[in-house]
Amino acid sequence: MKNQDLVEYLRSCGVCEICQLRYLKARGAEYRNINETLQKLDVKLNEYVENEELLISAENQPAKRARLSVCSTCLGLFSKDFQNELLSSILASDFAKYDCQKIVLAICLPMSLQLRQLAMWFALRRRFGSSIDENIPPDVPIKEAVKLILHPIICEKLAKGYDANGLMINIDLTHNLEDGEVEKLVKLNKEAFPAKASHQKRIEISRGLLEKQYQPSKVKAETFEKYFQIPCPNAEESIRLTSIELQGPLVCVAGRYRKLSRELSHTPWILNGKRLMEDSIEEIIIRHVGPHFTEKLGKITFMSSGREDVDVRCLGKGRPFVLEIPNAIRSCLSKDKAFAMERAVDASGMVSIHNLQVVPREELTHIKTGEEQKKKFYRALCALQEPVSVKILEQLQISASFDIQQKTPIRVLHRRPLHTRPRTIYSVNAKVQRGNPKALIIDIVTQAGTYIKELVHGEFGRTSPSLSSIIGKPIDIQALDVVGIDLDWPNEVDNSIQEEY
Repeated sequence: MKNQDLVEYLRSCGVCEICQLRYLKARGAEYRNINETLQKLDVKLNEYVENEELLISAENQPAKRARLSVCSTCLGLFSKDFQNELLSSILASDFAKYDCQKIVLAICLPMSLQLRQLAMWFALRRRFGSSIDENIPPDVPIKEAVKLILHPIICEKLAKGYDANGLMINIDLTHNLEDGEVEKLVKLNKEAFPAKASHQKRIEISRGLLEKQYQPSKVKAETFEKYFQIPCPNAEESIRLTSIELQGPLVCVAGRYRKLSRELSHTPWILNGKRLMEDSIEEIIIRHVGPHFTEKLGKITFMSSGREDVDVRCLGKGRPFVLEIPNAIRSCLSKDKAFAMERAVDASGMVSIHNLQVVPREELTHIKTGEEQKKKFYRALCALQEPVSVKILEQLQISASFDIQQKTPIRVLHRRPLHTRPRTIYSVNAKVQRGNPKALIIDIVTQAGTYIKELVHGEFGRTSPSLSSIIGKPIDIQALDVVGIDLDWPNEVDNSIQEEY
């Protein structure tokens, strides 16, 4: 089968030039210059200009010619008129509200389009025989063609880049033939697949059904032709745009926080409908970062690599955190804006943040993998009932790692299931607090997920061994700080250094 023969047949069926290229399996930029691509594929250019209403006769007198109908296969989806209508409708929506540099089109196509591709598939097999495969479609599928053709045009006109995670423009299309053709499809489905239809009380007609079940190898052309014309007939009306909805991207904002207060919960602390603390780390950060990206702060999800108890501080480089912000109106964060957010959070006096930045969603795996696979560094102020002896100090100088068995602490059983978890303690280093012979400052390096308070006092043997069982004496924890988390994420960034323009 020669390309010229294929194109001539498609032209006789009322197929537009863009769809002719689809059946020639054109890719990417080949749709930009139709004439050049056709010539490259050894196809003679059409003798007339599309949509021309008047031809000049040999006597230079205008001769009337019927206006070309809508493309029989795409129903005008790839026409200039539809592109202009789509562009105007996008600009007339809330598009200007979104400050996003990347977009993606999500187009809901009428099933009439799929039926017409199938009708043309049958027609081409009749015309060209076995050179047209019965399992592999002869064209670039409509959905893929939308990405190849419409996406670049709309992105260029809107001066935006393409990104599957960008501002989603949901476009709903229909056609006046849709309802009638769906009714015919229900009848066809019963005849083409009687065994399946007999076991189904209600037949669900869907685009997925058409894609999976309907091809020449599974449906006979004679059966299909009882309900639909082969090849598909010309249409008088073009495809119709019914609605446009915008959905902002999911933006992920990461950073590290330091918790400076011993009277601050990680998330809002509400018990029996009563709020126990006025504020939380989550609320402070969202309050100052969220409004830049969204008006709906309640939709933001706060996550971090672990968490502290209310009375525990987090110092050093801080704890990695991320905000998941759905339907964001902005997807970028400048350094000066990030620095202003960092300073606003710092002003709370309870939380400090740094390294604030937008990160790809794929990087959120760092938060989860870091929860139990990384090392964490603690400093605990502990009290004994008697002065610290040299023997106790020696017993609490542990450089070799050891494992413990730790039952879920009683204090968290209301929100965690009862399990016995193995945890690794990498090192313990103790020294006497200056001016208090009964107090120890103990530096502990552990596997993430270890309950440090219970590691110290043992909680009636529920953690074994514990520091208390190691020295054989009661020991209690007075204060605890997280001083390091072995997770090099997100990247370090100094937002106080302003960007140059």
